[in-house]
Amino acid sequence: MIYDLKYNDSISSEDKEKLADKLATIAVEFLTTTIMVTPYIFVIVPTPASKDREIQPLYLLADRVAYKLNRMIDFDYIKKIKNTSELKSIEDPTQKAEILKNAFSCDKRYKNKKILLIDDLFCSGSTLNEITKTLYNQGEVNNVYVLCFTKTRSKR
Repeated sequence: MIYDLKYNDSISSEDKEKLADKLATIAVEFLTTTIMVTPYIFVIVPTPASKDREIQPLYLLADRVAYKLNRMIDFDYIKKIKNTSELKSIEDPTQKAEILKNAFSCDKRYKNKKILLIDDLFCSGSTLNEITKTLYNQGEVNNVYVLCFTKTRSKR
């Protein structure tokens, strides 16, 4: 479903919205019944988009999750301040981490608050680790919970 949402251009915008709604329903069920962090979440923040698209699939997903959880969403809180090369072809997590070092910024508007950080794809965790460091160090947030919709397969 994530693949279709991101890459299948033959799917209409309306169908992509329905797909995002279905994925958000699954995510909210997981958040409320399995890890039960929803009472603590103050704001939902998506990771910055790595590629310009007419419809940003991750932002659509994050918006649906926020709506279903009745939580505020902030699309502009995390800023990508450093141009980085595309990371999906790089397999070494240390190399990814070095490329992403100091690539993001945020302010203190959610100081001492709990944030749900949403990403569509987990590969090595390098992006989420760097953003989380930024949220704790620059934003001085209290907690960061992370929700990813899918994980890449490892090459074995």
